[in-house]
Amino acid sequence: MWYKMEGKDSDVVLNSRVALSRNLEDIPFADRMTEEQASALVERMKNIYRADAGWSFTDLSSAGEEQKRAMAEQRILPADMIGKKSPAAVFQNEDYTVAVVVGGADHVRIEAVAPGNNLTAALEKAFDAEALLDENAPIAFAEQFGYVTRNPELLGTGMRASVSVHLPLCTETGWMARAAFRMAREGISVRSAEGSGPATCVYRVSNRETMGMSEEEIAKAVTEAAEKLVGREREYREALGEDRREDLAESVRRAYGMLLYAGALAPSEFLSAYSDMRMAAAMNLVDLPVPLADEALFTCLPHTLAAAEEGKSGRELDRARAVRVKEILSRAGMANRE
Repeated sequence: MWYKMEGKDSDVVLNSRVALSRNLEDIPFADRMTEEQASALVERMKNIYRADAGWSFTDLSSAGEEQKRAMAEQRILPADMIGKKSPAAVFQNEDYTVAVVVGGADHVRIEAVAPGNNLTAALEKAFDAEALLDENAPIAFAEQFGYVTRNPELLGTGMRASVSVHLPLCTETGWMARAAFRMAREGISVRSAEGSGPATCVYRVSNRETMGMSEEEIAKAVTEAAEKLVGREREYREALGEDRREDLAESVRRAYGMLLYAGALAPSEFLSAYSDMRMAAAMNLVDLPVPLADEALFTCLPHTLAAAEEGKSGRELDRARAVRVKEILSRAGMANRE
């Protein structure tokens, strides 16, 4: 899992992602396929992303709704596929850094993730997975428009690149709203990350356009935009006065106390505490590795936790979240402190 590793600029950046949308030229678009054609597409992909080559297989037509919601929460599965009943599947590589979704809006969607600010690594992983497809199936490509996709915004490379950043001080000062407006005019989208919620102060920086740009040019533009945000967040952190640092330390002590001793943690309580704990970890105010803070976030999101704790709901899940967070803190030696 990407969150178990530390990457470039990980004091601010969680991860980098590349998604490639591809269609095959010898079958209709996904929304026009028959049940038999959709099933045949899944079987065809099984022969490309093979189990004996380390790819796992999830049959979405038989997967439970909570499992699919968890996959959407982890950005493995597009949200519009949660209720899909026709044949569809997800293939994942051995370290779960590449997911190949089959049977969505496009025939195939390849998403690769790398820790930290490293779109180059994510792009290489995505290209490797695409090469397997290209060697075994005819990918639809038009000389004038590039890769053929169902989303007109993706014409050209068919690629969406994104970097997830944690910007609590940029948010607190109100600078984020102005930055997002300016970057939109430059073809860059900056939005609060879905799933984790605004309380975490996690934002997703991504490209709005693909036409007329190569994959490498898109990755470079998104990386540069993310670097501007990283630089501003660090400036704010370095400029913190003694009183503000003490306020932050107090917030962290309160968050630490709640995470360590609470018998149950509601999602809203946990997500708010996460932001304080991650910033404190990044600023070395607590002895907690940043990857552990991110592991706590991504394993304790509502649907992800519900899928892992099968059969539990409501307060039972809140108690399970508290147990899981305490276990993660114990790996940093924090849960053994008074």
